[in-house]
Amino acid sequence: MAERRNTFPRAHRLKRRRLIRPLFERDRADVGRVSVKVVQVRYRLVPRAETGTGAPVQVGFAPGRRARTNAGRTRLRRLMRETYRLHQHGLLDALDGRPDSLTAMVLFRGREETAAEDLRRDLPEALRRLEARLRAGGPPPAA
Repeated sequence: MAERRNTFPRAHRLKRRRLIRPLFERDRADVGRVSVKVVQVRYRLVPRAETGTGAPVQVGFAPGRRARTNAGRTRLRRLMRETYRLHQHGLLDALDGRPDSLTAMVLFRGREETAAEDLRRDLPEALRRLEARLRAGGPPPAA
């Protein structure tokens, strides 16, 4: 078995507006959602050529509007990236060998004061649920 590295390479960062915008359009049938308490993951499977990289996953992070300062938003984004980085392997394994790529936005809807423990509790569970949906292979369920 190959060594697993807990990295989050630049190619795995979701940065392109044309890939982010569809995740927030209300009437799209191809966008799925996984919610666990204060974390929501919106995701969509797209052809790998559309992402511009060979990455199986591209993820973006949105800390929400409850963070009152730029420093608070930056801290939340770092916590989200760190938690994702440590729990990404199941998701990457579920996408191994597939011709499409997953684009996802991780949204935090909790309070800034309790963010560290909330993210460490809820984000890994949301990623496990998303992995289970991907392994099941069906279309994303509505809501």
